[in-house]
Amino acid sequence: MTKQAASFISTQVSSGEYYYLNLTPKKDTEESVVCGGREQCSAAYRIERNRFKFYCIEFVSSGRGTLVMDGKKYSLRPGAIYCYGPRTRHIIETNPSQPMLKHFVDFTGSSLVALLKETDFLKGQPLFVSRPFRIRSIFENLITTGNTESRNRDALCSLLLRQLILYADDSSMEMEAALSPAWQTYLRCRQYIEKNYLKIVNIADVAALCFVDPAYLSRLFKRFAEESPLQLLTRLKMGRAAALLSNHNLLIKQVAEAVGFSDPYHFSRVFKRVYGIPPESFIKMVRRSG
Repeated sequence: MTKQAASFISTQVSSGEYYYLNLTPKKDTEESVVCGGREQCSAAYRIERNRFKFYCIEFVSSGRGTLVMDGKKYSLRPGAIYCYGPRTRHIIETNPSQPMLKHFVDFTGSSLVALLKETDFLKGQPLFVSRPFRIRSIFENLITTGNTESRNRDALCSLLLRQLILYADDSSMEMEAALSPAWQTYLRCRQYIEKNYLKIVNIADVAALCFVDPAYLSRLFKRFAEESPLQLLTRLKMGRAAALLSNHNLLIKQVAEAVGFSDPYHFSRVFKRVYGIPPESFIKMVRRSG
């Protein structure tokens, strides 16, 4: 199925990636993931509907906007996740100066609706999650799985959707906490690391550039994340290193420099600590499998 085949997909986006599984599910189905994806809203993005064909969960990864559900207005910001159903009147509008990047999944089925009813999703207001980067990862897995041809694709997407619903419910927090200065500072620092990890040398530099104390930065990650700022930085660097070693005929020294290590021996030790094998063995394994 193409984007043009799904008339309910908005065209008010500057870019997007989508997957389509079953745009015409049976009315008596127990569970069916219809479609989903990621879309960067244009500055003029505005959706107003009195009804919708399916249930939909949307997640704001970045940017700002507003949501009106059944006449009540809510502010949208990174970490907001919300659900609307076939009879939910809703308006979704982006902030033109900070257009939203949204992930979404459309679905239907009695067992999935029953699962929603066990959570806070159907209370008619957004949830704010304390682990937004885990939620984003599940949405990205849905995109990858949905676009991978396999006999178990539909079942795998259903499992990912269930994981998304349950994890979001587990990690939801009060709106006051989501709007707290501590949470906003954590998001700002994490987004800085994710955007600049290749040129970051140490966490003290991150703290200084984000105008926070290093000890406070560590406390923020302990409170809101599942890894320390150093673990996040190392994981991102080593992930990029693995990609370079897999796809390019580069020397280990060159890869080390590309991810910010001046000492290739130190790089090799860190790589082995993360992946369990040194870069040399990783290269041999990748080339053999290729």
